[in-house]
Amino acid sequence: MEREGAWHLYLIECRDGSIYTGIAKDVAARYAAHASGKGARYTRSHPPKRLLASVEYPDRSSVLKAECAVKLLSPDAKRAYAASLATSAGRAPESVLKISERVSLPLDEIQLHAIRAQGAGGQNVNKVSSAIHLRFDVGASSLPDFYKERLLKLSDQRISRDGVVVIKAQQSRSQEKNREEALKRLQELIAGVAVTPRPRKPTRPTRSSQKKRLDSKTRRGAVKALRGKVSE
Repeated sequence: MEREGAWHLYLIECRDGSIYTGIAKDVAARYAAHASGKGARYTRSHPPKRLLASVEYPDRSSVLKAECAVKLLSPDAKRAYAASLATSAGRAPESVLKISERVSLPLDEIQLHAIRAQGAGGQNVNKVSSAIHLRFDVGASSLPDFYKERLLKLSDQRISRDGVVVIKAQQSRSQEKNREEALKRLQELIAGVAVTPRPRKPTRPTRSSQKKRLDSKTRRGAVKALRGKVSE
């Protein structure tokens, strides 16, 4: 039974095999609109075949976050999630950490623990667990192999010998902000290894640069010569 004011995340399988994800308060009415060609622009050009599943959320904010997470999943992952909803009451899908347009990392592969912040005391600083301790096992993750290889080759103090990324965020008094900061650092670390540096091409110094270097040495030598003892 649908609760009044509740929002729903739903997944529709289209006739071409693609999966459409949307939100609505009344899923049945919204699906009927899609089927009649009066729904979203996507379902007008990709007519729906069937409603795969739906899940309820207490408010619009939470359902929008879930919709964003589901849209980042691959079609196969969306089908698997829909199947899990169809066979059980279902929970909200694990959110993902977006690394690039094609690579996303499920948050259930990242360990996040709240700990007490270190440093100077003050109101709530050392009294509540506001700092976040993040651990991410590179080898056991679902990252593509070339991401793993480059991460493990990095000379970064945040990566242990066992291939575990350890990040501690405690800049803010807010636990949520520290959590966001820790995830952002991990995202930047992983995304950074995807960028292939341009190979450095050795170049020969120009005649002008050589002349400037020699002139500079001559001027410097003259200055040093003036530092000698003054003879009477």
